[in-house]
Amino acid sequence: MAPNTDLATRALIVTLKSPLVGMKTADVAEKTGCSVRQVQRIYASAIERGFDPNERPLILKDERLEDAPRSGRPSKQTSEAVEIVVAKV
Repeated sequence: MAPNTDLATRALIVTLKSPLVGMKTADVAEKTGCSVRQVQRIYASAIERGFDPNERPLILKDERLEDAPRSGRPSKQTSEAVEIVVAKV
């Protein structure tokens, strides 16, 4: 998913690219201020996550537009340790 793109902008991109509106990728990129590649990635990701561009009315759900969970090492800090640090600050 495109970094630093809020859900509202992503929803706008998906709506404008859908067959209902049918704007070209370059036009959507110009109107939203995103790169052409970002627009392509956002739209492809929404479709991959279950968005149906031919469905009427268009249904945009947050889980189809949100960032994917990041992989990485789990935190070693316990919730108790975090609370202690927060209390001291």
